[in-house]
Amino acid sequence: MKKTTLAVLLGTLAVATSANAFWYAQGDLGYSKTKFSAYSALDDSKFDPRISIGYDFGGWRLAADYTHQGKFEGREQREHISAKIYGIGFSGIYDFNMNSAFKPYAGIRIANNIFDIENRGRGYFNSKTENKFGYGVLAGVQYPLTQNWSLNGNVEYNRLGKFEDTKVNQYGAKVGIRYDF
Repeated sequence: MKKTTLAVLLGTLAVATSANAFWYAQGDLGYSKTKFSAYSALDDSKFDPRISIGYDFGGWRLAADYTHQGKFEGREQREHISAKIYGIGFSGIYDFNMNSAFKPYAGIRIANNIFDIENRGRGYFNSKTENKFGYGVLAGVQYPLTQNWSLNGNVEYNRLGKFEDTKVNQYGAKVGIRYDF
């Protein structure tokens, strides 16, 4: 009963505050370094796109996104390893009011990252798909181009996932454009 009441109160609060809110769509293209702690042969730098749909509450934002981290391949001790990584994430972002056209922001991100992994070696082949919890932080700045269009730039760190023997981290920078509906 307490959980239901809390959910109803939070829903009511969200609807009540939405009078000053608006939807937006944002597309970003970034360049990032992805590091695998136990499989350095997979470490690589790549372009990674992200598309987001968000809700701006006038000072803070919530967004859902799809990010394609890329495909990573390498050889490690007589085996060929490849990993394709992509995921769906959710971000909470705070916009700092600096009384300027430039609007800096900082945020946190959680994600469900999907790893399509293949291991091949002499006499064996292993393929699996695993979902991993990811989290990250980001900071950036937006600049309005028109009433509805803004230019965006940010830097970010993401822990894409953790396996028994390796941690997968991503560091990068993105530029993009945002459209406010």
